[in-house]
Amino acid sequence: MPTVVPNSMFYRKITNPVVYTFPCDSDESDVEELFTPIPQCNPNYKRSPELAFLGKPTDIWESYQTDISKATSELTINPDFAVKERQHHETLEQLRKEYVENQKRQLQQTQEKLRSDISKLNSTYTGKEKKLEEEYDKYLEEMRKRVELAIKADKQKFAAEAAKKEAEKKAKDAQQKKDLETKKKAEADEKARKEQEEKEKLKAKSSSASVSGLELYKKYSAKLDYYREHYRPRLQDTKFRSTVFKERMPIKRFLKQLQFKRDVVDQRFIAIRDRLLAVKTQSEDAYHILLNYTAKDFLRQARSEISSISWGAYFYARFAMLLGAAIPDFLEYLLARLYKRCPYLIPEYHDDPSLSIEEIQKRQRYEYLDDEKKEFQTIDMHYLYQYAYVMFYAALVQMTQQLGSDPQNPHGIEYGWLWLARICNVPPRAITPGLIHGFLQIAGRSLLQNYPRQAVKVYQLILSDILPRTPKSRENASPLNELRRFLEDFFNTGEMPKMPEKAETKV
Repeated sequence: MPTVVPNSMFYRKITNPVVYTFPCDSDESDVEELFTPIPQCNPNYKRSPELAFLGKPTDIWESYQTDISKATSELTINPDFAVKERQHHETLEQLRKEYVENQKRQLQQTQEKLRSDISKLNSTYTGKEKKLEEEYDKYLEEMRKRVELAIKADKQKFAAEAAKKEAEKKAKDAQQKKDLETKKKAEADEKARKEQEEKEKLKAKSSSASVSGLELYKKYSAKLDYYREHYRPRLQDTKFRSTVFKERMPIKRFLKQLQFKRDVVDQRFIAIRDRLLAVKTQSEDAYHILLNYTAKDFLRQARSEISSISWGAYFYARFAMLLGAAIPDFLEYLLARLYKRCPYLIPEYHDDPSLSIEEIQKRQRYEYLDDEKKEFQTIDMHYLYQYAYVMFYAALVQMTQQLGSDPQNPHGIEYGWLWLARICNVPPRAITPGLIHGFLQIAGRSLLQNYPRQAVKVYQLILSDILPRTPKSRENASPLNELRRFLEDFFNTGEMPKMPEKAETKV
C-alpha cells in the first residue's frame, strides 16, 4: 500500500508512479499508523501507452483468463493455422497406416516362415516317431510276456511252498496230537498215582484227622492259594499297596467299633459292606486283598473278644453271617482263614509221633509269645484260643434270621452237624472235650431241633464212649467234667441248655 517515506530512508529513482514499501520490524515502523500516507510522484516519469497496464493493479487470475481468451480467438481466426493443423493430422494418419501395414506384412512373413519350418520338422520326425512307436510296442509286448512268465513262476513257487507248509503243518499237528495224547495219558497216570497216594495218606491220617473234613479244607485253602498267586504279588507295587492300606484303615476302625449290640453290629456291617463294594468297582485285585485282610482282622478280634466273653460269639457270628450273605467271597476267605487258624474244625490234630514237638505245635497253630526267642504260648492259652474259634463257628452255623430283613444263613446248621459227626469219628485227644462242650453250649439246642433223633444218639455216644476214651490231663480236667455234667443234665431233664445272649452287656 502507498506509504509516507520517512526522511531518513534512502531514496531511489523509480519509473512507477506508485511507491510501495515492505513491512519492517524497526521502531520507526510503528510510527506509520500515526501519519496519513502522501503519494509521491516521479518528476521524470513519461507515460507510455504500451506500458499503461503496468501502472494498474490487476487481478492475476482475471489477467490469465483474458490472455487465454485472446490467444484462442486469434487461433480460430487464423485460417492458415487450421489448414496446417489438418494437413499435419493427415500426414500422421498416413504414417500410422503405413506403419501398421508394414507390421502386418512382417508378421505374415514370419508366420509363413514358421509354418514352413514346422512342416519341414513334421516331415522330418514323422518317420522317426513311427519307428519309435513300433519299437516301444515291441518292447511292451516283450515286457508283458516276461511279467506273465514271472507271475506264472511265482504262482508255481507259492503253490509248492503252500503244499510244503500244509504237509509240514499236518505232520506237526499229527505229532502234537500224538504228544498231547501221550502227555494226557502220563498226566492221567500221574493223577491216579497221586490220588492213590493221597488216599493212602488220608487213610493213614484217619486216626488223627477226618478225611471228609480234609477235602472240605482243601476246597477252602484253594481260595488262599489263588490269592497268593494272583492278588498278593500286586502289593509289591508301592503305589497300589499304599492305596489298599488307605482303604483298609477305615475297615479296621469299623471292626474295632463292633459292640455286643445288634443295632451296632448291623450299622458296622452296612458301613464295611458298602466300603468293600465301592472298592470292587475300582479294582478287583484291591477288592480281594481287602477281603482277605478283613477276614484276618475280624478273626483276630473275634478270638480276643470271645476268649474273654463267650457269649460275644453271637454278635460276631451275626456280623459274619450278614457280610457273608452280602459278599460270598468274604465268607470263603473267612472260612479258609478260620480252618487254618483252628485245625480242630477240620478236625485234624497234627500229632504224628514222627514229628517233633515244635513242628506239632506249629501245625496245631500255637502262637509265639516271643518271636525272637521262638517261645510258644502255654497249652492253657492255646486251648482257650481254640475254644473261642469253635464257639464262634458254633454261633455262626446256628445263626438264623432274627429280623425280617435278615438274609438266609449261607453256612447253616448242616455244617455244624457235619463237624460234630467228624470229630466223633476221630479218636479223642485231650483238647476234644473242651471243643465239644464249647460247641454244644451254643449250637447243641439247634442241632436237636434240626436233627432230633440223630443228635440224641450222638450225645449219648459222646457221654458213653468218647469221654471215657479221652486222655486226661491237668489242662482238660475242667472241660471234661463240664461236658459230662452238661450231657447228664440233658439226659436227666430232656432239655438242652443254651448259652444266653446278653445283648445289653458292654464289652
